[in-house]
Amino acid sequence: MEFEYLDKESEDLLRSLMNKKQGDKIQGAAMQFLVEKQYVSGIEVTTMNDLEPCYLFTGILQKGKTYFEMKNKYEKEQKKLSHREWIIAIISALIGAIIGLIPTIIPLLV
Repeated sequence: MEFEYLDKESEDLLRSLMNKKQGDKIQGAAMQFLVEKQYVSGIEVTTMNDLEPCYLFTGILQKGKTYFEMKNKYEKEQKKLSHREWIIAIISALIGAIIGLIPTIIPLLV
């Protein structure tokens, strides 16, 4: 599963946009990033007087609506992989220890 994390500012903005109505003017590089990456849709309304890009918020796209759900799924999947790797490492260590003890055990059996 491939997942692209948003930076903290973009993630906070996306979360706040869930409660905003269409037509709000939003300013900043985070909004520009979200529009370019197609998390939200917006119309650029930047003027010469604006220091940062301005967008007229027109809605959240499907990628933006499912971002937090996909993030949770991805993090759960990563935890499962981490647990699986630990189990494999422990089993490998036990098998290695048993194989290492074979020369010691054989004389005791004979």
